[in-house]
Formats: sequence, C-alpha cells, structure tokens
Amino acid sequence: MDNSEASVLPSPTWANQGDNRISRQPVDLTNCDREPVQFPGAIMPQGVLLILSLSDFRIQGASANTVSWFGTDAAQLLHGQLDLIFTPNLRQVLETSLALITQPQQPRYLGSFLTLQDCRFDVFAHRSGDVLIVEFEALADDMVETGPALRMAEITDCINLLRGAETWQAGMAIGVRELQRMTGFDSVVGARFLADGSFQVVAEACEVSFPSVLDKRFPRSDIPEPARRQMLLMPLQYAQNLDYEPVALVMADQVRDTLQIDLGAAVLRSISPMCRRFYKNMGVHSRMVMTLVDKGKLWGFFSCKNATPRPVAYSDRLAFKLFAEMSALLLVEKEQAGQFQAALQVKHGISQITAKLTAAEAFPEALGQLPEQLLHHLDVTGAALFREGQIISAGIIPEMTVIQALIFWLDGQEKPFFITDRLPTLFADAAQCQAQATGLIAARLMTPRQYLLVFRPELVHEVKWAGDPQKNLEIDVLSGEERFTPRGSFELWKQEVRGTARAWQDYEADALTDLQREVIQLQYIEIQRTLQVRLAQSNLELEGFAYIVSHDLQEPLRGIGNFAQILLDSAGGQFGQQELNWLTTILNLSGRMSGQINALLQYSRANQLPLAVQLVDINLLVGGVLEDLSASIKHTATQIAIPRALPTLSCDPIRLASVYSNLISNAIKYNDSAEKRIEIGYLEKPALTFFVRDNGIGIPEKFHQAVFTIFRRLHGRDDYGGGTGAGLAIARRHIEQHGGSIWLESVPGQGTTFYFTLSPGLAFIAAS
Repeated sequence: MDNSEASVLPSPTWANQGDNRISRQPVDLTNCDREPVQFPGAIMPQGVLLILSLSDFRIQGASANTVSWFGTDAAQLLHGQLDLIFTPNLRQVLETSLALITQPQQPRYLGSFLTLQDCRFDVFAHRSGDVLIVEFEALADDMVETGPALRMAEITDCINLLRGAETWQAGMAIGVRELQRMTGFDSVVGARFLADGSFQVVAEACEVSFPSVLDKRFPRSDIPEPARRQMLLMPLQYAQNLDYEPVALVMADQVRDTLQIDLGAAVLRSISPMCRRFYKNMGVHSRMVMTLVDKGKLWGFFSCKNATPRPVAYSDRLAFKLFAEMSALLLVEKEQAGQFQAALQVKHGISQITAKLTAAEAFPEALGQLPEQLLHHLDVTGAALFREGQIISAGIIPEMTVIQALIFWLDGQEKPFFITDRLPTLFADAAQCQAQATGLIAARLMTPRQYLLVFRPELVHEVKWAGDPQKNLEIDVLSGEERFTPRGSFELWKQEVRGTARAWQDYEADALTDLQREVIQLQYIEIQRTLQVRLAQSNLELEGFAYIVSHDLQEPLRGIGNFAQILLDSAGGQFGQQELNWLTTILNLSGRMSGQINALLQYSRANQLPLAVQLVDINLLVGGVLEDLSASIKHTATQIAIPRALPTLSCDPIRLASVYSNLISNAIKYNDSAEKRIEIGYLEKPALTFFVRDNGIGIPEKFHQAVFTIFRRLHGRDDYGGGTGAGLAIARRHIEQHGGSIWLESVPGQGTTFYFTLSPGLAFIAAS
C-alpha cells in the first residue's frame, strides 16, 4: 500500500462541508497511551468472574454481581470453594480442567455448566500471574446458536471466495460482506493500518442505521497504544451491550488492589470508558472486533457494529475468529504478491540496465545512458547523473544551480544512499522546485561529488477523515487529569496534503542500492582496466627506451675503455703511479658499466621478442647449461646432482636455458661451504614445479622478494665475485612470459631452493 498519505503538514487546511478554517496545533496523546486498559478492576455485567488460588482453587476474589447470578453475595464466596456454586460432581469436573492450566495462555473454554440456581454459563479460564481467572458468561435465553457443522461449512465457503480474490482489497470486500451475512450485525467494515498508525476503511457492508465510512481515515489516537496491545493479546473482542455499568471486583485479601489484577485476556473484561464513549458517539451498542495480524504486528481489522445489543454465542465467535485468522493469511499473501510483482518488474529493469553496463565496450558512454534507462524502468519523472561537475539528465529535473547546491549538501550527509519523499523539509533550496524534486533517491558513486539521482514531484492529494481528527480536551472527573474526549462527529472532513511525494517502496530502494553497488564495481574495473592499459603502454615505452639507451651507450663506453687501455699500454714512464691507478679505475668502471648495460639490454629484450616455443628435452637443455658453466663448476669443486631424469615439455629453450644458467651460477657464486652441492630436479604435485637447490649462504626472508628486483644486490659490489644484480630479475621475466611464477625457500647459512613453474597449458611428457 502507498503510505505517502501518512505524512501531514504542520498546519494543514481543513474543510467541513465548505467551511474553511485553520486547525489547532496537535495535542499531546501520551495520556491516552498510558491508560491501563488491561487493569480495569471491573467486568461487563453479562457474567461473573472469580479469582482462584493456584494451589487449592479457593476463591480469592469475585465480581460484585454474584448474588444476581449465583444467589450468593460475593463476600460470602470469598475464601470458599466452588461447591458453593456447583454440585460436587460439577465442581470436580471444573477443578480437573483447571488443574491442566499451568501456563499463561488464551482463555480455555471449559464447557457449558449449570449452577445451583439453574443458570447456564459458558465457562472460560486462564492463568494471570499467580492466580486463575475463571469467567462465567451467561447464555441469553433468546440466543440463537448456529450448529458447529453448518457454521464451519459457511466459513469454508467464505474462505474459498476470499482465496479467489485478485487483490487484497477485493478480498477485504468479500470478507466484510460475508461477515455481515454470517453475524447479522448492522455494519461490518474492514480497515488497514497505515505507516503512521492511522487506519483507513477499505471495505464496508453497512445497513442504513450507520453512515458510511468507506475510504475514510481515522487518526492514530482513535486506537491508543494500550488498545493496540490488547488487539494483539485478544484477536477477537466482543461486547454484547456497550450501555452498561461496570461491575467491580471484590478481593478477599485487602492488601491486593483489584486494579492490580491483569484482565487483559479476560472475555468479560470491562472495556475502557473512552472506547465505550467512542462507540456510543457513533450510535453503536454492540460491537465485535477481529484483529488481522501479520508476523505478530497489526495489519488491519474487521469491525462489526450493531445499533442494538446483539448476543453472539461463543461457538459462533470461535468460528469468526478462525475466519479472521485465515483471512489475515490470505489478505497479507495477496498484498505481498502484488508487491512482489511490482518488485520483480523493477528488479528486472535494473538487471537489464546492469547487463548493458557490463557488456558495454565503452563504459563511460554506457554510464551516460543511465538516466534515460532509469526513466524507462522506474516510476520517476526525472533522473540525472552528476559527474565531473556536469549533468546528464532525462525527464524533468531541477535547474542546474539547484542540483549543484544539492550535490554539495549531499556530500555533507553521512550515508552514501539517501532517500526521502519530503526533500523540501530537509533541503531548503528544494522548496522552489517541489514540482520536480519533492521525492529524491541519491546514490553516491565511486567518488564524493559523483551521484546518480532520481526524482519524484510533489503529490498534492486529499485525505478524507471520518470527522475532525483533532480532539478537544476536557477534565476527566475520575482521575483528575486531562484526557481526550472521543469525537462526537464522524462526518466527512477533507484535508489537503502538500509537501510530500509518492512514497518510495522498499523494493525500489533495494533495486537502486543494487544498481549503485554494480556501478561502483564496474567503475573500479574500468579504472583498473585503464591503469593496466596505461601501464602496459608505459612498460612498452620504457622497454623500448631501455633497449635503445643500452644499445646506444655501448659504443661510446667501448670507446672510453679502448682509449683508457691505449693510454695505459703506451704510458711507459710518462705517468706516475697515481695516473696509472686512475686509468685502471676507468677501465674497471667502464667494464662494470658495460656489464650492467648488457644486463639491461637482456632485461628489456626479454619482453620484446616473442616466445619461440618448441618441444624441449630439459635434460639436454640443462646439460648444455652445465657445459657452459663447467669451468666455474670445476674451479669451485661444486657437486651437481640430478636425482632423476628431467621431463620433456614445450617451452622457449633459449629463455629457459637463461633461467637455469642464472640460478645455477648464483648457486655456485653465493656458496662458502667446504663441499658445495647443487641439486636440480622437479616435482609433479600439486603442479609441475622445477627447482634448483644449493647449500650456500641462504637469503633472509625479508629479501625474498627484493632479490628479483633488477640491479638489487644484497652484498657489496665486489663480494662473491661481484655481478650486476640483474640475473634473477631476467629469470623471473622469462618465467612470467611462459605464464609461470618463481619463488624461493631459504634458511640463512643452510642454503636456498628456487622453485619455478611454467604455464599448465604447455605440452608435458614425463621422463621415462
């Protein structure tokens, strides 16, 4: 249900049959909300109430009218037993039933009993605190009771009719029509509670004795909070005759106040004087209310009213209660089904929008189409995308200056998702554009000043009230405090409501929240894609630059080295020792720089040349590498172990040979053990993994990633034979080009194992 009518301006305009005036300011309703309706200390006069002890069922209290029904004064019954009222056999039957009531619950029907005075009663009992409440409702001589089988057949037929209704409103109309036929009451109405606590009559079956209240709204104060709790506690409340004098309770224990006895679940509980006066002002003398509940909360109710007292048998009331419970299930289901269909349609529309965004080749352009798509799939009159200080819009939206001020204001809000149906009351600048932006949903996107906005205009509408909902005050002579007087007029009052848009539904907010989340995710993906493209381009440019620089530097560097060598060779006795040292240093530096340039050249060329993949026997490849390093291996007396034959697989043999060459030469170089050992092998599980293991100096864990950085050395430039510090960086680049990865495990002082994998898609033949 659209609950936008639930909001009322501070100073609404009222009209009563053409008479215009300004209403008074709202009056505090808290005194009505504090009324102890569950503790009236009295009952209705069509029966008797007894208060019994839990242990021995002794009478602890009684209503003051026992002499009228039982022939015995209440004072004489106190401290007595039930045999003062019933025969010994009936007393035993009653006490046996009472013994089964051990927990607080709805009143249990114990049956129909005849007293010693030959008066027949329907008897109910329930536990209230530390006592038992036993009620005796007199059976009227003229009461007509429908047979249980016939009544249940009627209820079944009514439920089938209601089940066939297309909407919950149509179901409510069927419910009140069938209830009036079954109950015989002059008027039956069906009402639905609104978000602000007021309630509206949505269906009516009325005789001429009552004026119509169809489509009229009643203020929240007409059912104060205690009465609402009572509606949940007692889903069916019945009063045979509202024009009665309450019957007080009398207690045997003078310490216990009758107003402390909770009668909330009592069938005969005396109704609040305010409630009785309210109904009497409507001309009602008998009423029956059946609550419609959804998940423990008030959803609506059926209200049956009669202009004269009307007795209704308990069996019939039980059947009507069952009908109301079944009706609530069906009506709520139909309301939710309608909402589900609307939600499904909105969700489907948002899904289509998201799919287009995801599939778009040019995301920024696709994002710019969002406002037009939202206008098509949502019940809004305007939509806008604000980004980079510009607006892309569709439909009717506020002026640019207003939106810019709105964006600045939204940046100050804590929540990234803002929703309201009364924007002008929160954002002053919106007052000038209520026709475009009274309702707003603002979804903040990836950055602050980037928003997706949807708008709804002001919904000026008329609310029909059943009488003036503003109650006048009078002094309650019983309590001495100010209380509201129930309204005496229920004639049509019209209220014009301004300042609100049609209320946003939960499923609309959920759908836009989903869209917000998807757009932000796609924005991050787009940024990541853009950065990757830029990074790839930058890397290509850097590699090209490195190649050109390293290649072009070699010639002048060779010239410097050659001239230094010529000077050194032809110096004879012309130079002193200092000059000779300088020339030697120039030669060493130019040689070291040449090595670094060569390493940089290899590193840059590693990505520029495509892979030349072919089937390679790794045994032969490693054998070739070991042969190239044979002089170093022999000089250092390094032991090389290959425990099992290596496999054959598809790879670029030149690049893989470079990997093995760097790993093996490093294993030889960074090893100060007396007996140097290197093991070359592979693992088959969990994936094909090659390794080179040594017993060298090891690498501290904090440097496990740093060693793969080009020109990063962990030791002095001349320690362990020197070097450029580019070997592992080049090896990693070769491995990554194969779609694999490289890592290490090491214990300082005990050795290092380098592991690497290649792409699992490469052909692999295990060694035989």
